[in-house]
Amino acid sequence: MALTFNSREAVQKLLGRGLPEPAADGIVEVVEDATSPLVTRDILHAELYRALWVFGTGMVATVGVIVGVAAALD
Repeated sequence: MALTFNSREAVQKLLGRGLPEPAADGIVEVVEDATSPLVTRDILHAELYRALWVFGTGMVATVGVIVGVAAALD
């Protein structure tokens, strides 16, 4: 589920409640700044999955090198 924020609609709602346009724009800008670093669950899962694949691939490669070196020493 993606986090969406319709800034134009938010400004219109604030204007409809009597706020002047500069104040409405400022409030919406603050909300956008505050919510921009938020991550959705789907993005977090994708990043964790990618990190696990990278880590796992590194582990397999490391074991392969160790086995190769051990075989060469025999």
